[in-house]
Amino acid sequence: MNPFYKATSTPSNYMRDVYNAMRQSNNPMQMFMRLAGNNPQMQPIINAMQRGINPQQIFNDMCQQRGVNPEAFIKNITG
Repeated sequence: MNPFYKATSTPSNYMRDVYNAMRQSNNPMQMFMRLAGNNPQMQPIINAMQRGINPQQIFNDMCQQRGVNPEAFIKNITG
């Protein structure tokens, strides 16, 4: 099971869909904020980004907290 999205039985498909939607978006950050705004678990990430913390660092920190290899996670959702 994907530690970043536990609410679905097919987390890789969900994350892959989100990844592809963001890649195809004209404004990926706006799309991220819209998606994240609907998820209360994302509020700490949004707050960190608004304080100017690099999104890559936030991602790496979250992976480390959950014992997830960031490169393996990205490879899993990008195919």
